Amino acid sequence: MQNWTWGCIYLVGYCLSWAGGMVLQAPVSRHYPAQLSLTSFTCFFGLIQFLIIAAFVETNPELWKIQSGEELFTILYAGVVAAEIVFSLQTWCIQKGGPVFVAVFQLMQTLLVAAMASLILGDQLYVGGIIGAALIMIGLYSVLWGKTEEKRAGSQDQEQTLTKHLIDTESRDRDDAPESDIP
Repeated sequence: MQNWTWGCIYLVGYCLSWAGGMVLQAPVSRHYPAQLSLTSFTCFFGLIQFLIIAAFVETNPELWKIQSGEELFTILYAGVVAAEIVFSLQTWCIQKGGPVFVAVFQLMQTLLVAAMASLILGDQLYVGGIIGAALIMIGLYSVLWGKTEEKRAGSQDQEQTLTKHLIDTESRDRDDAPESDIP
């Protein structure tokens, strides 16, 4: 297989595992509300997994040595900013809006990267990329609209159920009341 094929396979696997992780994170954050500890544990165990995989892929110990301050800064920046802060924000968003919102807004990263690459690096935007961006925006809007409608329907059903229950109780109380001969 070509490298493009493997890249697509890895990308699909990444997207599925990331989405699954966010869906599983919602009940975990409900039972374990300490966001900072949850984020630290997740990143720590991710580091352990990464080190095990990296030890099998790169066996030359010379390549593991940090050669310059720039490499150290890059590693620390990627670990602190790209991992800890982003993961903390995602945990907060999952607690506030649920995993659907976080998963949908992950698509915005692709749009932002394409826009920044075009503006800052001078990369060309192609018609396929623009059409893809438009489809992503339509999908994002559709999901947000669907979630809003779902919440609205759920609140109306709950309101109707409460009202019906109260009305049924009142009519049952009137039917069970003893009739008196007093006018």
